[in-house]
Amino acid sequence: MNQQWIFGIDGGGTSTRLRVESLERELLYQAEGPSLNPRSVGWEGSRTTLEGLFSAMYATTGLGPDGCVAGFAGVAGIDRSEDTGIMRSIISDAADLGIDTTLEVRNDSIPALAGAFGELRGILLIAGTGSIAVGSDGAGRIVRSGGWGHILGDEGSAYWVGLRALNAATRFHDRRSPQTDLLGRALAYFGEKEPFSLIPAVYENFDKAKVAAFARIVAEERDRGDEVAQQIFKDAAEELALLAISIATRLGEAQSGGKIAFSGGFITNNERLWHDTEARILSALPRHRIISPQADAVSGACLLALTAVGQSSLG
Repeated sequence: MNQQWIFGIDGGGTSTRLRVESLERELLYQAEGPSLNPRSVGWEGSRTTLEGLFSAMYATTGLGPDGCVAGFAGVAGIDRSEDTGIMRSIISDAADLGIDTTLEVRNDSIPALAGAFGELRGILLIAGTGSIAVGSDGAGRIVRSGGWGHILGDEGSAYWVGLRALNAATRFHDRRSPQTDLLGRALAYFGEKEPFSLIPAVYENFDKAKVAAFARIVAEERDRGDEVAQQIFKDAAEELALLAISIATRLGEAQSGGKIAFSGGFITNNERLWHDTEARILSALPRHRIISPQADAVSGACLLALTAVGQSSLG
């Protein structure tokens, strides 16, 4: 098949999505695979994920690599030019792309911003396993806040909430903090019977996604009235709001107003967190509006791929 096509990749912290479109933006293929983040799975892990996605795509669609016009990949953990160069090479090899194929790699927040607004203008707050905010003034300036990863940052994210809750549970065991049912819930979640068993359960074969998933249990305890869990979520809303507020301030839009969109499974699937975060943002940025994203990150990646070869334009 000689059909021309483009692709977008959304490589988040826990999964990777590949979307293939025609030059007219007709969906030709979409699939999901494991994480692409080299900070989590290593460069060889990134290669394995990409090879699996592209080989399945070629087998399913009958498309050929010679028909690929452009691709855009947004990858968590990718920021430095050295990293983007390595990832670009891995993607090119995995997809067997020709030297004439336009291929760009950026942090995963960039295509998410393009997808949310249909252009690189506005502020996007992302809260999933990790957290980051990114914004653009529409004139080419892009700034970001957060996105420092689970050791240096990710404040307000599912991982951050899960870790804070585990810390609160162990502190309660030591009688260093208020009573909370989070200790019992943590033991049940990890399948352990006594508190010190949490040490090997968490540290051995450390799984960031598993800690992040514990945030769902924390939300249940918040809704049941656990004051410690409630405070953790209040702090999460404050931290997420600060990410968006800092972007508006750095773009010089704190007084003039603008649009802010939320994305990421943690905030979009948690109504109370959404509303608490929104309230904190609007109290600091009363001229801004919170809107729903137009499309997701992998669609935004396809839009940026088309833009790179002049088949589409961003406002």
